[in-house]
Amino acid sequence: MKISRRSVLRYSGLAAAWLALTGCTPTGNASLGSSLPAWMQKVLRVSPADSSAASSAASSEASSEMAASSLPAGEPLDPGFGVMPSYDANPLTGEERSGNDRIVGVMVNNICNSERQNARPQRGIASADLLIESKVEGGITRFCAVYSSVDNIPEIGPIRSGRDQFLQLLMPWNALYYHDGESIFCTQFINVYNYSGLNIGGKSYFNTPIHPHVAHRIKRSENVAYEHTEFTSAKEIKQAANDAGISLSYPYEGTFFRFADYRTKAVNTLEGTPAAKSISITHSASYKTSFAYNSWNKNYKMSMYSNRTKKFESTVDELTGKQLAFDNVVVCFANIAAYAGDSHDVQEVQYVQGGEAYLFTRGGVQTGRWEKNHPTQPLKLYTDSGEEMTLNRGKTYFALVDDDEWANFSYQ
Repeated sequence: MKISRRSVLRYSGLAAAWLALTGCTPTGNASLGSSLPAWMQKVLRVSPADSSAASSAASSEASSEMAASSLPAGEPLDPGFGVMPSYDANPLTGEERSGNDRIVGVMVNNICNSERQNARPQRGIASADLLIESKVEGGITRFCAVYSSVDNIPEIGPIRSGRDQFLQLLMPWNALYYHDGESIFCTQFINVYNYSGLNIGGKSYFNTPIHPHVAHRIKRSENVAYEHTEFTSAKEIKQAANDAGISLSYPYEGTFFRFADYRTKAVNTLEGTPAAKSISITHSASYKTSFAYNSWNKNYKMSMYSNRTKKFESTVDELTGKQLAFDNVVVCFANIAAYAGDSHDVQEVQYVQGGEAYLFTRGGVQTGRWEKNHPTQPLKLYTDSGEEMTLNRGKTYFALVDDDEWANFSYQ
């Protein structure tokens, strides 16, 4: 085995640290090699036989080079040694991040009132890292499918117009907001908080700059209305962003929620909290969402009530035919009501008031509160004792629910 000077320094430093921690002293070249534990052999990337050879080479230089024996830059110690690399997680899933991609949120239609007024099953929503659902107007809910990278977006849709309750969740993260049209209240937020540069597909209610969206139509059936047939994709979103001069990279330094640390492979089992194997959420009389816990995969399978068929149906992605599943389900109750005046029932979420919060993960539930004190500040989840809630790494469904529907919310 050829031992480089760099390897000598590396082995001698770690070996000396091990001896110091265990109170051992080297009595010969072989003794050090045989005493190296398995985790250190893994860190050093050597076999037990190699470790003995390496320690023999290291002993001749260790005394003069000990001060320079730390690992080279970019080679952090194993977490088992007590020193971890800096935290750099995917902002939406909590997994270790692999790039500096900008978050993209796409508005997705969820109407299901009749054969003609029907957007289900949607395409591409199973690929979202975060799926947000909230009431918009007329009792109808809408989705915002949020992706950590535009490259993760398949064909997605049917796309629909923007609403400010979704925009306000994305603004603190400088996310690209992609849709076809928007409410006047959404445009007002974009105008006041100068968000036009990251808003694609909006309108010019307040003379805000317009960045046209790029999309295509799919004739799903003879009976589905035209407004429920528009779809987009990663390629088209990239084209629209390029046309608008919008970068699809961003150096995030935090995460949308607090997640169990990927560096230690931590898991939040919600030990000591009530079990929650099924969840029933009511947004309105015709829009209800439920989840069933799958103990084998440790995730929640999603279903929605269909006003068209008058029964609950599995929520599937039309691209895959598979039912949507989430590692975390977050339900936040809020004061939600129509904007004052002739608003056409467009709903306003009173974020500054905060409200009750429920975290479902690993078959359990944790209760607490949520806060969002300003449109430019992220939403935070807190336990009843005041600590920030910890989600498990993976996909999350997030519901904003009207306080008026609290009596219709249940889990067991």
